Amino acid sequence: MHKYSVMIEGVDFPARLLEDADGPLGFYATRFVEATDEQAAEFAALDSIKKELRPFFRERRNGGTNPLMFVHKVVEIKELPDDAPGSGATWFEMDS
Repeated sequence: MHKYSVMIEGVDFPARLLEDADGPLGFYATRFVEATDEQAAEFAALDSIKKELRPFFRERRNGGTNPLMFVHKVVEIKELPDDAPGSGATWFEMDS
């Protein structure tokens, strides 16, 4: 198996995910994964974020945002970092 660093951007996530947010939110996250190739690494990284956020999206609200995620960069690395977080993201308020 190959090891990868995958950088992901999320856009148009609902403000209810953060207490002080007024409008749609975006985020950047990096996931370190093992996969057979770059495409499998993308899917594994996106899937890990979907699983992490799923509890916040139990019910879909009408008229809400339509969240999307994009893979910005996939880099093959020699080793997975020992101190790399397996979850989390840097969130920001998007311009309305």
